[in-house]
Amino acid sequence: MFAHKRFTPLILGLVLAAVGCGGPEERKANYLAKAQTYIQEDNLAKARVALRNVLKIDPKDVEAHYLFAEVEEKEKNWREAFANYQRVVELVPDHEKALVKLAKFYLQAGAIDQVEETAKKVLDKNPNQVEARTLTIAVQAVRGDRDGALTAAEALAKDHPTDPSAATLLATLYLALGRTADVEPVMQRAIDANPTDLQLLDSFASALTRLEKFDKAEAVLKKIIEAEPKNLDHRIRLAGFYDERRRFDDAESVLREVIKLDPENEQRYLGLVKFLYARKGASEAETALLDAQKALPKSHALRFALGELYELNRQPEKARAVYEQARDDFRGKPAEQEAKVKLAAIGWSTGKREDAEKLLAEVLKENSRMSQALLLRGKIALQQGHAKDAIQDFRSVLKDQPDLADVHMLLGQAYLATADKELAKESFEKAAALNPQLKEAQMALAAIDSSSGNIKDARARVEGLSKQDPKNLRTLSALLRLQAAEKDWAATAETLARAREAGADSAMADLAEGRLYQARKEWDKAREAFERARKKYPDAPDPLVALVQLDLQLGKPADAKRRLEDLLAQNPNHPYAVGLLGEIALLERDPAGAERRFVEATRRKPDWVQPWLHLANLKLAQRKREDAWAILEKGLAANPRSEDLRLTLATSLTEAGQFDRAIEEYETILRNNPRSLLAANNLASLLADEKGDQKSLERALALSQDFETVAPNPYFLDTLGWVHLKMGNSGQALHFIQQAAAKVPDHPVVNYHLGIAYYKTGKTEEAKTYLQKAVASPKPFPGLDEAKSVLAQLQG
Repeated sequence: MFAHKRFTPLILGLVLAAVGCGGPEERKANYLAKAQTYIQEDNLAKARVALRNVLKIDPKDVEAHYLFAEVEEKEKNWREAFANYQRVVELVPDHEKALVKLAKFYLQAGAIDQVEETAKKVLDKNPNQVEARTLTIAVQAVRGDRDGALTAAEALAKDHPTDPSAATLLATLYLALGRTADVEPVMQRAIDANPTDLQLLDSFASALTRLEKFDKAEAVLKKIIEAEPKNLDHRIRLAGFYDERRRFDDAESVLREVIKLDPENEQRYLGLVKFLYARKGASEAETALLDAQKALPKSHALRFALGELYELNRQPEKARAVYEQARDDFRGKPAEQEAKVKLAAIGWSTGKREDAEKLLAEVLKENSRMSQALLLRGKIALQQGHAKDAIQDFRSVLKDQPDLADVHMLLGQAYLATADKELAKESFEKAAALNPQLKEAQMALAAIDSSSGNIKDARARVEGLSKQDPKNLRTLSALLRLQAAEKDWAATAETLARAREAGADSAMADLAEGRLYQARKEWDKAREAFERARKKYPDAPDPLVALVQLDLQLGKPADAKRRLEDLLAQNPNHPYAVGLLGEIALLERDPAGAERRFVEATRRKPDWVQPWLHLANLKLAQRKREDAWAILEKGLAANPRSEDLRLTLATSLTEAGQFDRAIEEYETILRNNPRSLLAANNLASLLADEKGDQKSLERALALSQDFETVAPNPYFLDTLGWVHLKMGNSGQALHFIQQAAAKVPDHPVVNYHLGIAYYKTGKTEEAKTYLQKAVASPKPFPGLDEAKSVLAQLQG
């Protein structure tokens, strides 16, 4: 008795285990059934988990991969969906449904040849497969044969009058060809036969919207929601429909319904906030965020969204307070570090740069791979001109998150800053592949092609962008420049007309037209276009400068002068005419007249830098340095960030032996613009030649160390080599100065530096050769005395 009772639970447990576990096939079938149920319930997160379990048991299960692709497609994870459809076809090369899905992806991406090839695989096995036939007809239309495509589509619809894909294709072609009356009957016939086909209903709503039958479109969108009330995308679609019709209250109402369906979902609150900010302003968005925080007090995403709203609204102190509170409330959690990064970003943007860098260092000490911190540090490094450091940080971010298109974009910009066009191009191409809507990536690629002399490819890229967004003025402007570079005047004129239609500023369009005619040497037409631009903006500089330059190009300075004098007679206070008369006086070798005009120009328009520069250069030519410095300092008081004025002052101070003041001016330039290569070069040279202590040499090397990749200019390379020589690195010095001398073999300073470098490395014959070349120059140069002294020693 006792033995029997002891064994009963054991036997029962074994039986239950056998029933519960089953074999792999049984468990796989169980998970697959669950996944299908979850998909029907629109519970895609659980469906994904169930499908992963299927694929753990059998990585080659075709149905699981196909369902996985459908889940990813519903979630708009396009790359994952595409990859899973591809995997299905790898496992079953003639899988009809997956091939059709892939062909649709190719069509969306504009890969027309691949659409045709993929659809053909389906039709080879099943010539009557309707979706594959619609895809081949779509290819025909895209290639320009719309009439042939229409004939084929009508024949297909006749054979399959209620098929959703055939009806959608035919309706699309009718819309494209302006046969609007035929659209609705075609779609309605298919709807009547397939009333629950939501994709068909969605296409019908789009067609009705294009036909401006908005009441009917709205009814269809509501019907879709009734069919799948829990599907967020359907409600977002309706909200977007209302937004496009400027029915903002209705759109807001839908978005608030979305929140009620899942009040614990912070993303739904954020969707409402974005809408309110765009349509009703920051105040409404702030109120919605504060209400959302009351509903979800533990949500750090809502807290950070409020801080970002304050940043967008230029309220950094309010944003700082939000982030500080978040830092304290989420102490010990990942959100604490995120709050610190946001505080560092505000600190950097508001000038508290040391605090920002300290805070970032603190975060990265805690977590050296925190992507937000690395990304911010990379952006700061890029702004400071430390492109190599930026590259390292951006690559670290992408190592963990390789699909961030914006970071690939930043990495490309950093590579460009180091003059590595190949790696920059690779990064921009990745950004464009990850986000085809990222126009900046395509524009950057076009710029690389253009700068490399590959105008044809650059133009093809920009033309592609222009087709996607025909009214984008930035794209049209780039296209104009490229067409003009190829002297394709007919295309340029057409693009200019498109720019005008797209709403380009008429004066800017007139200027572009004038430059087009100027390039074609159609002088009268150019003048007429520039005159139109000037009449629209009589006080603007560009149209007037264009007219004056045209007169000078034609060898008619008297006409230019007369034009400006007539303008001053009509408008004695014109801000630019006096300064331009000063420039003509310079051309006529009338320095006194030029000076008088420039003085008046600085009084009328103190923020116009050019007259200040002309005045200073006149004084320097007269050897009146103190007067020139006073003029430059007055100009800088009016234009404190003018690099040209400060460079002129620093150069003159250096020539006068005022080295400390010159160093101060160069440092100011680099604080304002860390990428100023000329300031970096001049300061490095000054520190090496006139200071020479270890700290100064280290600063000089930091300024010049990237010259070989960023700016392989011979004079910059010479500076880099000279700094290395001063630091005792003779081998590296020789390497860089040799490169410089190969590019400017007759420059006395470069020959002097190369001679000294050879001397320091014990190569006396080479040293003599280059020092002799240097001292033979008819022009004196800094270092001439040392060159003569060393040469005398070598000659004995």
